[in-house]
This record gives sequence, C-alpha cells and structure tokens, in this order.
Amino acid sequence: MIRVHLFRRILRLVAIAGTLIGLWPVETGWSQAAKPKVKTSAKKSNDLEEEFAKYVAPLTGEESPIAVGKTVTVALSSGKTLTDFEVTETQLGKGNETLKLLGIQDADGKKKQKLAGTTIARIRSGDRDYDVLLDPAKKGPVLLDVTQRDLDVNERLKSSRNRLWDDPSEDERSKMIAEYKEFLQKVQASYQSPLRLYETKFFMVLSDIPAAQMTPYVASLDAMYSKLSSAFGVPKDKNIWLGKCMVLAFLNEESFHAFERTFMDNTDTQGAQGLHHSASDGRAIISCYRGNNPSYFAVVLVHETAHGFLHRLRSSVHIPPWINEGVADWVAGAIVTQSKAVTERQKEGVDRLRQTGSLGVNFFDERASLQPWQYGVASNLTNFMLQIDAGRYRTFILGIKEGFTPEEALKRAYGMTPAELIAQYGRSIGLNGLRP
Repeated sequence: MIRVHLFRRILRLVAIAGTLIGLWPVETGWSQAAKPKVKTSAKKSNDLEEEFAKYVAPLTGEESPIAVGKTVTVALSSGKTLTDFEVTETQLGKGNETLKLLGIQDADGKKKQKLAGTTIARIRSGDRDYDVLLDPAKKGPVLLDVTQRDLDVNERLKSSRNRLWDDPSEDERSKMIAEYKEFLQKVQASYQSPLRLYETKFFMVLSDIPAAQMTPYVASLDAMYSKLSSAFGVPKDKNIWLGKCMVLAFLNEESFHAFERTFMDNTDTQGAQGLHHSASDGRAIISCYRGNNPSYFAVVLVHETAHGFLHRLRSSVHIPPWINEGVADWVAGAIVTQSKAVTERQKEGVDRLRQTGSLGVNFFDERASLQPWQYGVASNLTNFMLQIDAGRYRTFILGIKEGFTPEEALKRAYGMTPAELIAQYGRSIGLNGLRP
C-alpha cells in the first residue's frame, strides 16, 4: 500500500483532535415520522440584550465609525462590496441611535452613492468591522463592533484551548488547495479504477462513481452549504473552509475501507458508510461509499459533510453529538427530499421514546456515541427547536461555538434548562414525563 507523506501532518492533527464525527451506519429499515406540535412558551433572556448593547457603536461624535470624512469599506446585503469610500453624509434615526442613510463617494469623487441602512450588511472603518443589524427595540439598524466582540470571544475560548477560526488569505487558500490536489493525485494513483475530480467553489470531490450519477451528488453538497450558511448567518458566498472541503466518494465498500486504512491510518470502519475527519488546524475530510441505495447515499454524503461545516463554523469548539447529529440529519432531510431515511429514523426514535420514556443513556454527554435510534431523536429534537424559533436556534449553536456550555447557550437562547426543553419536547410528541 502507498503511504502519503504529504498528508502525515494532517493525520497527526486529526489524531490530536480525536474526532471521527458522524460514523454513519449502513442502511436499516425505518418507518414514517409525524411532525411534532410545538408550544412556544420559552421566555427571552435579558443576557442577549445586554450583550448586544455592550457592542453597539456610537453614531455621533468623533467615536462614530461612520463620521463624515472617514474612509470605509461597505459590504451590501446583495453581496456587492464598495472599497475605500469616503463618508459624505449620515442620516440617523430616532435618538441618533440607528442608521437611516449613509452617503459615500470614491477617492476621486466620481462615484457617489446614498445607501439605506437596511441595505448594508457590514462596514469596515479603520481597523474594525461592524455588522449592521436591525435592533427591533430601536426600530432601525445599529452598528455592532464585531472586532471587539471577537477579541472578547477569543479571550473566553482560551480557557478551553479553543479559538475563533481565522479567515485565510487568498494566497493561503490557494496554497492549501494546491496541497489538497497533490494529495488527491496520490490517492488517484493508488487505485486501478479511474477516479475523477469534481471541483466547485467550496468542494473538491474525488470519486469513481459514474459521472452521470455523481453530478447530482455534488450539487447536493452545494445546496447543503447554502442551506447551512443561511441557517447560521454565514454571509452569502463566504468560504468557511480552510481552502476547500475534500470529499472522497467511492462506488464500492472495499475502496472506502482501503482509503481509510491507507491514507487516514484508520482501521475502525466496520459498519460505517461514511466518515468525517476533523483536524485541529481546521481541515475537513469526508470519505464514503455509495452502496446499493443511491438516494440513501445522498443522505450519507450530505450528513457527513454537514459535520465538516459545523467543525468550521465560527470556532474550533466541539459541538456535542446530540446537536451535531441532529443538525446533520436535519439538513440531509431538507436537501435529499427523495429519501425518507431521516423521517423514518425520527419515527423509530419517537417510537422508542414512547416505549421507554427516556432519551437513553448518556444522550447529552459531550462525547456520547449515539445509537441509530438516538440519531432520530436528535434530528426530531432539532426540528422541534427550529419550530420554536429558528433565530433562537442559530443563537444557541453560535453560543456554544463562542465558548458557552450547551446548558448556558440553551438558557441564553431559549430561556430554558435542558430538563425544561425535554419536558416541552416530550409534550409535543404526546409524552409527559420524558426523562433525559
């Protein structure tokens, strides 16, 4: 077997991270799930409002990042960016606390624009970035100092030896992609059957699956990326990967096992149809095989790659399995609509809850190894939390990624303890007294 020295550094990092997230089992028989009824009784937490207010920038005086005469770079909600424009006018809302209109011009004074505050996504002024967000209480957009906020988050993350991911420069990204391609060429050379490389803006997919079959699978990865970006507030077209995400998709099971043994130093692959490897430097690699059910394979592919997205979301903080698997199954079900695998597994999980009255041993543990039926519970619980409020769910996930414990993040976002969440979820499926 060929040994690839190029990737040894990555393998060591994977070992340090100690993460093989989302070992997806081969297909089992599941049945149809029912959509839960949701009671929206959670109370809002004042913690978020206080934290929000802490980073709101003043819009008057010399401290204002948009004072007339200052040079700014403006990112619009449409995706367009206006670089190094001078502020010529600011119209503020009630109490001079919100941005109604921003007038800017280029260095030559030839290009002049007036931008409504609601059309602006981010402003860079000096060495600081400001998100432009709607404050419902003030009924207008405010500027949130995300540079200071990130400094504070990184300080919080130090205690757990985590950090916010840095955005690689274009040169760094290009270097990583070149390194990935060199690695994939060596993988290609180790197989007798030809493997084809499919490359999109965010993914590099190497596969021996026939091209006519593979093209829709690659499209499902891009759809998954778009769905999760929208769900978690990642700006449109932003690349969160360290370079790109690598996916190895094999036609046959033995090719998958051979790749894991040879290139990932992993012999523990029995019962798995897909694996996500996360490295402590931020790299993400997914490997999988098609098997005999093409639609189920699409679910496996999206599910495992969603783990990579969560790994790269915001920071290096590990997302607990009940959340990680829940999100991965939720997005797989949303993208791969031709398969009923996710809803069937949810039905199996709910049936099990009704039999036992319990989520099962160690469901909430940080490093739990969930059983297949618990995957169904995790994704059904994700659906429930999203139905309460998708914005709260985003705040919940990002809270964990910013260094709060899952319990703290749940309290901040939903105003509930885990016991209260489970009690409310149990009632939504007609089960009083559900136990963790």
